[in-house]
Amino acid sequence: MTKKEHLKPAEKTGGKPIEKPVAKTLEKQEAIDTTRQAVPFDTGNIPGPKMARAVMPAVPGKMLAKAKRPLLIVGSEIEDEDVLSRVVAIGKTGIQIASVGDSYKYLGDKGLDVHYANMHALASYLCDPEWKGLDGKGGYDLVVFFGITYYYASQAISALKNFSKIRVISIDKYYHPNADMSFGNLKKDVFIAALDEVIKELPKR
Repeated sequence: MTKKEHLKPAEKTGGKPIEKPVAKTLEKQEAIDTTRQAVPFDTGNIPGPKMARAVMPAVPGKMLAKAKRPLLIVGSEIEDEDVLSRVVAIGKTGIQIASVGDSYKYLGDKGLDVHYANMHALASYLCDPEWKGLDGKGGYDLVVFFGITYYYASQAISALKNFSKIRVISIDKYYHPNADMSFGNLKKDVFIAALDEVIKELPKR
């Protein structure tokens, strides 16, 4: 091998080889991108021209951190240990949780501000501007969904889109077109990593 061939992978400036910035390239490749596959998970769930903006995980994290009265709504698809631990981590930052389906059995003993609710009834209450919330302290300015059976969540989010002024975000592994913002359709490892990115933005309490 000649010296020329040996130096081929590096760029030359003034006769000296300079290494390419490999680390920066790897960082870009490893970034958690939750904006891909932003198409309705259920192909029949096409709500019209206004559809959710696909966002990176830091966006819902920052919005949760800034909201005055946020509500996290989680359902029966949080029984997976990896997902459940992220719900608990979010709840420990002080965010109130509405537990729908059978999810209360996973959260009721975790010392969180968690309230059982029927999903359809909760959606109706949230559409009422006079409703005082699950704790009687006032309505909510931001509602975040994940871990709920897709078609149940879809209908609840649709109701909020059409009959309330509450901002709605889905941080589920499925794209929800009726939300204001949503992740795209994600594989489990990307979904878990995205939840971790959301949690990083929340205040520690």
